[in-house]
Amino acid sequence: MEKKVFELKDNEQLFAGKVTGDCWKMPNLSINRQVSGKYYFTDKRIAFLASGLIGAESVSWEIEMKNIDKIKTCMTPPFFPFGILITMKNGDKYKLSILKRKKYFDWILEHTS
Repeated sequence: MEKKVFELKDNEQLFAGKVTGDCWKMPNLSINRQVSGKYYFTDKRIAFLASGLIGAESVSWEIEMKNIDKIKTCMTPPFFPFGILITMKNGDKYKLSILKRKKYFDWILEHTS
């Protein structure tokens, strides 16, 4: 199977791409689990492409900015201040772990308000 590649859509602007990080929570995993990969932030969506796993496509995801209900900062295991918890309008939750999280937190907040 070919590895998934991030591509910009029409009328979409990239804020930051290939941002190394982990995802600790996503709707298709029943338990919190560290999945490493790359984040891509555009004015329309956030995409996460998992890396280094067999079946990485199954834990890769993208969410539309317009579907985000709320965000807050949080800790990631064991007790690191790198987390951003995103709650979608449908109740799904994503926990991102990114160095320099304030930059991305502020950007997400600005694009969902």
